[in-house]
Amino acid sequence: MEGVLSHIRKNEALTSVYSANLIVAAHFFLVVYINSSTLGRFFTDKQIGLFFMIGSLVSTALFLAAPKILSTIGAFRYFLITLLLELVAITGLAYYDAKIGTILFFILHQASVPMLSFILDIFFETVSKQENETGELRGIYLSLANLMLVIAPAIVGFVLLKTTFHYVYLLSAILLLPLFVISLAKLRKIHLVAPQKIGLKKSFQTIWDMPDLRFGILAHFILQFFYAWMIIYLPLYLTQTIGFSWTELGAIFTIMLLPFLLFEVPVGWLADKKFGEKELMILGFSIMTVATACLFIPKTPSFWVWASILFLSRVGASIVEITTESYFFKHTKGKNADLISIFRMTRPISYLIAPLVAILSLSLMDLGQAFWILSIVTVAGSIFAFQITDTR
Repeated sequence: MEGVLSHIRKNEALTSVYSANLIVAAHFFLVVYINSSTLGRFFTDKQIGLFFMIGSLVSTALFLAAPKILSTIGAFRYFLITLLLELVAITGLAYYDAKIGTILFFILHQASVPMLSFILDIFFETVSKQENETGELRGIYLSLANLMLVIAPAIVGFVLLKTTFHYVYLLSAILLLPLFVISLAKLRKIHLVAPQKIGLKKSFQTIWDMPDLRFGILAHFILQFFYAWMIIYLPLYLTQTIGFSWTELGAIFTIMLLPFLLFEVPVGWLADKKFGEKELMILGFSIMTVATACLFIPKTPSFWVWASILFLSRVGASIVEITTESYFFKHTKGKNADLISIFRMTRPISYLIAPLVAILSLSLMDLGQAFWILSIVTVAGSIFAFQITDTR
């Protein structure tokens, strides 16, 4: 670990990418769990799912076009343009309080944030060279972002104790300003290897012909499906059905998200040095499945019961996140923008499919019972993980 930290300190470009990722994470995690409630002021649960799906369609289209865009204008310019669009979107959500404007700015936000993360992946893969340290470097990369994931709900709960959602969006917008500074001062100096100009059909064929890559991406998709479902429907369920206040929810979510801070670096190290990713990935999915199935059981706003179950679910998710990330990036380089694009496309696609499955489920059962469907879906993650060839 000391060697990895020393490598990061000596690599100014890598430090800049870590810093940029930290800011993007802080910006995104401040609003991620209030988006559905913001839309909920105007729309039903089913309509909210539909708007998440529309935003994800736009994001998916951008991912499909990303390799061509990158080869035309370059990653840095694409990053700046996307950053500007995201600033417009989040500022609009802060100041505009009407149905149509909220929908449009939300869709723009849904499409922009995945692009920022995708381009930072390309920067990261370009400046991190040690394949035998991928798990640890990725673990630190994700843990720094997840520090914001843990802190953000507490900040949101505190802000909402005194004000409204608008101020949370404004704070999120302000956080983007230093990112412009880092981008212009540091990221523009990183010499990126020109992405390979490979058609999407050939890229998908490459993944299909490599079972390890294919099943690794499918496992990552199941994780993203889990996140999408939780982000859209968990806040609605806990506030509208169970009866938690947003202040209580902020504290619960902070506890829930601690595993992402606690486990990803050590699990990344174990994946690099001891076990490889396969066994750990299966363990993570198994924990997710059990914990998610338990979400249907409590019916009252018991703080520690809910915090404990949700904490356990994220123990599993944190293990899956670092192992799927590490496994994929051990098989790719910065020049593989097409493959990275497909990998990151799992997120918007999950926001297409998860609401669709949820909408169908909600026509047959209530929101609490629908979490059983989510637990069944996570079983598929274990099945996909069983198919990969371990890296050790």
